[in-house]
Amino acid sequence: MASATFSDGDFLTRLSPADFLAACDRAFRLWGQGVLLNPPRRQSLEGGIFRLEMPALWPGRYQGRKVIVEEPGVGGQLGSRRAYIELEDLVRGAHFRMDADYATDMRTGAAGALGIKYLAQGPVDCAAVLGTGRVARCLARSADQLFGLHEIRATSRQAANREVFARDLAPLLRAPLKMAASLEECLEGADAVLVAVPTPQPILTPAHLGPRTLLSVMAGDSRTRQLAPQILEELPVLVDHPEQALQSGEFIYAGERGSLERIALARDAAGQVLTIGDAADGRLGAARPRLAYFTGLAVQDLCVAVALYESQKKE
Repeated sequence: MASATFSDGDFLTRLSPADFLAACDRAFRLWGQGVLLNPPRRQSLEGGIFRLEMPALWPGRYQGRKVIVEEPGVGGQLGSRRAYIELEDLVRGAHFRMDADYATDMRTGAAGALGIKYLAQGPVDCAAVLGTGRVARCLARSADQLFGLHEIRATSRQAANREVFARDLAPLLRAPLKMAASLEECLEGADAVLVAVPTPQPILTPAHLGPRTLLSVMAGDSRTRQLAPQILEELPVLVDHPEQALQSGEFIYAGERGSLERIALARDAAGQVLTIGDAADGRLGAARPRLAYFTGLAVQDLCVAVALYESQKKE
């Protein structure tokens, strides 16, 4: 059986932000239709090293597994990370290993922007990005690609990080980029807020949000909490995966304080919890979620890997 290796550079040079958006939209739609399977993930934490394995299956076509290994950080911050995807073409019997640090960041950013698109009932003119790390950069690039934004704002606690973010990202964006020195300045008048801050303590409360502000939160880590509990209780929440959400910091905290049932999960008329797959497939109905909560789906990694593989097959 054939085998090959792809690098982060292959993802960077072969797939544009638009390609990542298309791959994630495809993943969400096909998962919502039951075409793609997203089996339970497996995770462990030993000696401070976090390991996550995420399998996915496209029956009769592709099988994939994403692996993430994170080293412990300092001072409550997340440490270094390694990620790779193993992809098998079930038709041709070909196997591939793909470095996936860049791909993980980009597919996360693409998902965050798509979450806003699925929730929006009107135009999105101003997007605020909280955070200036790798994922925040991908959120800004994806939102810029997906919407005709009049302005993108971004903020983080360190002025030096804001300066580097602006220097590196502004030339890549179509919309003007404004760096804000405070959370309040960044959020004022924003139609959409995209959050990627690895913090153990919440930074957002309902008082920070307008009556129609949409939120897209990059969550999924049991060690971080970005939202005050009241936000999850007051804003209808659209999760990407209900079971995975229970292992995220905000949901774990709600369980510990006995308020898990107060989280306002978006539901259909029959009371079933709606997911990002329902949103992508146009099945939100009368539900009007305002918060998209992402834990990361293996089917995203599968479809991103397939996009890279199929781009190579065309050459």
